Amino acid sequence: MNKKADLLQQVIIHLILIALIFGLFFMAAESRVNSRAIKQQILEKQTALLIDSAVPETTLTLKRVNQYGTIDNIEVKQGRVFILVNKIGDSRGYPYFSRYSISSDSDKDNFYIKIKEK
Repeated sequence: MNKKADLLQQVIIHLILIALIFGLFFMAAESRVNSRAIKQQILEKQTALLIDSAVPETTLTLKRVNQYGTIDNIEVKQGRVFILVNKIGDSRGYPYFSRYSISSDSDKDNFYIKIKEK
């Protein structure tokens, strides 16, 4: 009887340890999937696609606080859109293809990307 109880305790301990390991694994995977860098890349790509399809005299408005986080800065230079979200200091930007002049501006609540004729 004592051996059966010891075996049962060992099985329960092993199951608990396996559950903890799987829990840590899933938490690590979740944090990578929901990372800020991915949200920043998505926002850059969406903005670049909007610039690509815009006509002259269009102004794109991006709210400073949105579903992807808080936008700290937007820069449009060298054919790329750079959007810094939640104080992430690294961005490779995303290329856009437009034959128009692109500029960015901001105020307290919004960022503006202006498309003008060259």
